[in-house]
Amino acid sequence: MKKKIAATAAVLGALASTIAFAQPASAGVDPRYYYESSWSTEGDCRLNGHSGQQSGRWSAYFCSASTWSWDLYVKR
Repeated sequence: MKKKIAATAAVLGALASTIAFAQPASAGVDPRYYYESSWSTEGDCRLNGHSGQQSGRWSAYFCSASTWSWDLYVKR
């Protein structure tokens, strides 16, 4: 029983730390980056960011978790 409680506490602790460190997209965004679009999953955001970079639409990108989606920021 103690192992099960410890395992549950570890999972909840990891989840809480993830939530605590997630910042809103507008907090501390490098001013050289511009908001491009929002995606429902991180994978979709990264895929579109990479695709745009490969096609020369922007030189760099990053995805930031917002409340309900993933926001794509690009550097032109």
